[in-house]
Amino acid sequence: MPDPVVDPANSSPAKVESLGVAPVPESSRNMGPGMLFLIWALASASATTPVIGLLLKDVGLANFVWLVVLATLIGFLPGLLLAHMGRQLPIISMVMARRTFGVGGATVLALLYTVVGAGWFGLNTDVGGSILNSLFPGFGLTWYWLLGAAQIALVFFGMELLEKFYKYTAILFLLCYAVLTWYLFSRYPLHLPMAESAVPWGKDIDLILSFSLLAWAYDFPTVTRFCFPWSRQESWSRSLVFASMPTLGVMTAVLFMGILGLVALDMSGEWNIALLGKQLPVWGEISAVGVILAIAHTNAMNLYPAVTKFLAVINVANKRTSRWLQPGVVLGLGGFSTFLAIVGILQFVESFLNLLGELLFPFTFILLVDWFLGRYYQDSPSRFFPGNPDSPRLWSWSASWAVAMLLVAIGMDQLESWLPIALTRYLPWQVASALFAAMLYGFGLIWAERRWTWRAA
Repeated sequence: MPDPVVDPANSSPAKVESLGVAPVPESSRNMGPGMLFLIWALASASATTPVIGLLLKDVGLANFVWLVVLATLIGFLPGLLLAHMGRQLPIISMVMARRTFGVGGATVLALLYTVVGAGWFGLNTDVGGSILNSLFPGFGLTWYWLLGAAQIALVFFGMELLEKFYKYTAILFLLCYAVLTWYLFSRYPLHLPMAESAVPWGKDIDLILSFSLLAWAYDFPTVTRFCFPWSRQESWSRSLVFASMPTLGVMTAVLFMGILGLVALDMSGEWNIALLGKQLPVWGEISAVGVILAIAHTNAMNLYPAVTKFLAVINVANKRTSRWLQPGVVLGLGGFSTFLAIVGILQFVESFLNLLGELLFPFTFILLVDWFLGRYYQDSPSRFFPGNPDSPRLWSWSASWAVAMLLVAIGMDQLESWLPIALTRYLPWQVASALFAAMLYGFGLIWAERRWTWRAA
């Protein structure tokens, strides 16, 4: 089958990525586990990540560490499997979802999560611009436009440039935040936060997972599809190293940036350590560099997956597209999101973005159940694209069942306030609801003799 997205005749020798959602060619699959860890650690280490310290300020330092560890253990298996799926089948999760939710359901979800990714890109750009305005006032909207343009330029050239960007800015980012940390501990008396009330373990674990690991995990295949391919001859230890790197990267950043926010809040009254930089007599520029890098690291992994999701929507109707479609979508989506951030519209849709985020837990678990019952996607990648007699159907009974289970999980999530406090104090109800819906989905497929969304041969 010819490339489902990119016309080989129109392939460009330029470094601008035009792959779209097509399976990554083996010649481009050369990312190692170290780079995988670095990308996701830096993507998770946003300038706003320390806000988790503000949200959990009453739990104390020791309990915060335990919460992050428990959240990591709970989300480890889903993150592990999704990362592995990208190495096994070099396509994004929203194309994989065509098997589970049908082409119709997967396309709607891809469109919704295009909005989510682009929305958070704009919101983070707004936060970055505000911080830079606070550090260096008097430039008006200039910071917003410059920050938005720089981030769009990074994603414009695709994963090849992004790898280099993460690799060569990691040390600079760490140095910037090291200086800010040094200033915090040298300027303010040391005081470690202590627990001020009983810890709602279940609710706080849900919060951490929705803030980090299970908000990112469905995008792991977007990056791991560029890793060295998995083979049956590969040792389990090598597979485990590759598959665990995204999860460990995300949660390592949450742990250390969260501790930084928690301690900074207790010592200085300000969770956002970057804002302390404006008090530095000489080193204020260090704060600016740290903020720019932190925002850009995160937003690259907001915009780049959002672009691939939108291309998955377009791919349903078009088997072949121009090599400039992906760069054009980057410019359009990134520019529009930056504009909305500047005019302030995105502040009014943040609750909508959070609502869509609630679908991520059950979406992730249902996709994994389908992967497991479907014998780990032994199919050719071409089967996930239109134009094949056995490609996924637009809609089917099993797709309807998958969508129904998404709604079941959302409905169960709303029941939390009605449950006994003794239960929800220790049980992460959002995770439990998603897991129950996914298990019910699996039982339904088994009962219906595993009738997948493939067309009849």
